[in-house]
Amino acid sequence: MWILLVAILLLGLKLGAVGPFATLSWWWIGIPLGLAFLWWEIIDPMFGVSQRRAMEKVEDRKAERNARARRNLGLRSPRDKNAKGP
Repeated sequence: MWILLVAILLLGLKLGAVGPFATLSWWWIGIPLGLAFLWWEIIDPMFGVSQRRAMEKVEDRKAERNARARRNLGLRSPRDKNAKGP
């Protein structure tokens, strides 16, 4: 994501003709854009980085929901087996 932000920043500075960025070669803008494209279209689907993060979020939400339901019912969580209950 940060690569895309750098590319957008460089593009804005180049189009706005700000300082030394006005004479900057278009390759310096195209390279970060190409890397961002490569990441999202090839590397991320190949290794499932985004899918893994999404699945971890779902599992965390599920565990929190389960713990909240157990607390509301007055039950101990499975991790509290060694703790003495009421």
